[in-house]
Amino acid sequence: MSAVLPSAGRAGLLIARHRMALIPNEGSWFALNHVSADRIPAAALPTRYAGTGPRSFGSAIYALLTRADFSAMHRLRTEETWHFYEGEPAELVLLHPDGRGEVLCLGPDTLAGQHAQVTVPAGVWMGARPGGKNGDAYTFFGCTLAPGFDYADYESGWRDELVSAYPAQAVVIAALIRPEFFTRPAANADAGVGMGAAVADKPAPAAERSWVFAAADAPRIVAGPGVSLHELAGRTGRARTEEVSFARFRLEAGCGTGSSRYVGGDEYFLIIQGTGVATLGAEPAPVGPGSVVVIKRGEPHAMMADADGPLEFFTVLAPAFNPAHYQAGTQNGA
Repeated sequence: MSAVLPSAGRAGLLIARHRMALIPNEGSWFALNHVSADRIPAAALPTRYAGTGPRSFGSAIYALLTRADFSAMHRLRTEETWHFYEGEPAELVLLHPDGRGEVLCLGPDTLAGQHAQVTVPAGVWMGARPGGKNGDAYTFFGCTLAPGFDYADYESGWRDELVSAYPAQAVVIAALIRPEFFTRPAANADAGVGMGAAVADKPAPAAERSWVFAAADAPRIVAGPGVSLHELAGRTGRARTEEVSFARFRLEAGCGTGSSRYVGGDEYFLIIQGTGVATLGAEPAPVGPGSVVVIKRGEPHAMMADADGPLEFFTVLAPAFNPAHYQAGTQNGA
């Protein structure tokens, strides 16, 4: 994934306005808009969800594709409806369990054969990119799911396996898979391509051993204007794990994260440089080197750097960060 926020053009403005982040592994930009507070018990879910926990009744996101940040081939346990909003019509590639492949055009001109919305059945491989050849092309769209999205329902596609299963679609498959998913690592080979391989479908660390790496070697993600992070450990971190997320954040002078809430667990921030304000609920508190910020599950919160310099802090949460449990709120001076 590019992990670089487009700095110019309407795509960059939309990403900044909606405070989007990159979807781990899949790769397009997203902002979670809604997760139903009502829950479906695990026992009431279809059998394909066996072995997983309860789900929300439904969820909805804004999403955005660029030429670099396309939607890589993946599939879900839940059917997903794509809704076109603006930008370049997108090429939506679908690979069905019966061996069929098709390319649909997600776009506004339904009289010309485009589809303003497309529902992808559960278990169908999908991937998408903006149409046309303009390097600045983007597609702004939405996705809704019922039951709501959960990361346990997501599976990345591996190029070698999909090309073998769908040889007639080899060219589009290759265009919609990133290098880290060209060949499944041998350590994960036994997982196959069945649904629900929530851990096995992610690239493994360099070796199954204790190891040392520099924080600067972890991918740098630009999460918004003046907000960047290195995810050191987690689902998309330098060290891949489902157990914990550990990241280093940097807020540039006068910039903030905006208000958000995370319902997947408690969060802990350790301030290592600079000064600023942590707002928990509606209560602001000054922070500086050595301050520890404890954020209880679901509590709205925001971090802001003072105007005289950047604010840096480590974040820890367990289990690892799940984008399905994150919801952005109102902006807080960012």
